[in-house]
Amino acid sequence: MKGRNILVAAGVTLGILVVLEVVSRIVLSNIYNRKFDSSLIAPGKYGATDGLKANATGTVWGKPFHTDDMGGRKHQKSKTGKKKVLIIGDSVTEGVGIDDSSTIANLTNDSDEWADADVRNISMIGWSSHDYSNVIDHLFAADTSISEVYLFYCLNDIYGKSAVKDLPPIGNKGMISEINGWLQDRYATYRLIKLICYNHSDHYYQYDKALYEDPARVDATIADIVHIRQVCEAHKAHFMIMLVPYRSQLEHRGDNLPQRVLIDKFLKNDIQGMDLLRRWPQEDDYSALFLYGDEIHYSALGHIEMMRAIYGR
Repeated sequence: MKGRNILVAAGVTLGILVVLEVVSRIVLSNIYNRKFDSSLIAPGKYGATDGLKANATGTVWGKPFHTDDMGGRKHQKSKTGKKKVLIIGDSVTEGVGIDDSSTIANLTNDSDEWADADVRNISMIGWSSHDYSNVIDHLFAADTSISEVYLFYCLNDIYGKSAVKDLPPIGNKGMISEINGWLQDRYATYRLIKLICYNHSDHYYQYDKALYEDPARVDATIADIVHIRQVCEAHKAHFMIMLVPYRSQLEHRGDNLPQRVLIDKFLKNDIQGMDLLRRWPQEDDYSALFLYGDEIHYSALGHIEMMRAIYGR
């Protein structure tokens, strides 16, 4: 009888675990979908940098994703204007996890300030300062009608040429880290519990901030930005860089080492920049401005507030 009870208890426990795993997978697919449709990628489109295929359709982070004839994220109200404006960035500017019509590029394209402009969102997940330099070189070589370039710089753009394996370790790389990775790869229940526990963590910001204490890394990313400025100047195109803050910085405005380092370098290298952390209005809660469990990628509301910060509204 005792052995039978143990078997029954084990069966019930296993059943509960299976149900939890199924539910966790469903929940994660709705609040933390990180799947990128690889069919959208055009390998080596910009030399050493991959890009997006032109006139393509796919799904990115659970949202429908469309590209235009340049391989930029398509606007809901794309138009041909008197001047061509490029908005370039990484996954933040690309707008992963939100609709085509909700990105900062689309909102800008639809504003009164840009009524006569053809605004293009040439952004892609994973790009950093070195990629921006490659992309700008190729775009200006193919299109002389570009009149303005706005680079939306996310703090992890300092990674530059570095592959993930070449970056400083983000955490314990011993047995605990290996076990953690193994569990995350195989069990949605574990991933969901960890996501909930770390929902408001500043872990990624603190990691990226530390890279700005490395003069060599800072100088490398500044060299990329200077090159972009020089290319724009050579083609008589206006260039400006926007520094995009992380969630934890909006909550703690004094924690701004990366912005202070970059602005100082901008002043010394004649780079026109805008620190959105300084311009962002104070709010009681910033969580709605970001995707769930994310302190880097903005929600649709976050993109609206970003535009308001830029225009001082």
